Amino acid sequence: MPLARLSAVPEGRKQLVKFGFIGGLAVLTDLACYYLFLQLLPEALLPPPWSNEAVAKTLSFLCGLMVTYHFNKRWTWRRKDRSNRRLVKFMALYGMSMVLNVSLNSLFLWVLHQHSTWSWVPRKYLVAFFGATAICAMFNFVGQKFWIFRTEPVEDDEEEQE
Repeated sequence: MPLARLSAVPEGRKQLVKFGFIGGLAVLTDLACYYLFLQLLPEALLPPPWSNEAVAKTLSFLCGLMVTYHFNKRWTWRRKDRSNRRLVKFMALYGMSMVLNVSLNSLFLWVLHQHSTWSWVPRKYLVAFFGATAICAMFNFVGQKFWIFRTEPVEDDEEEQE
């Protein structure tokens, strides 16, 4: 009986659940790598205005990107082809998403550290990480569903020729 109920679930909802699950795996990858890179990067890696946090977040984001592309392509969106066009679109979407993610992460850290209103917030790096990640997850789902992995409309060229 559970399989019958599962088949009654709309495809869009299944995609959202799968995207969320894979997103969770990508976030865990991102978070683990972010923590690792924060520990490994020397204090003064780059001159201002760059920060080690931004470099660590950029690198960790790229690690999560690999997870999300491969698993979403195969499982969520059920694509098995090797479309270079789709990969280029994906890289463009996630390039924008990475800039947004790193910028939001930096903004949240700045707000949490600079404003006394937020001084009580524990684990500021985690708050900034998850805040930036949540906003970007919505951006990425919409971009993947409606741009990168959208179902191409069937063209009626054959019907018109008959």
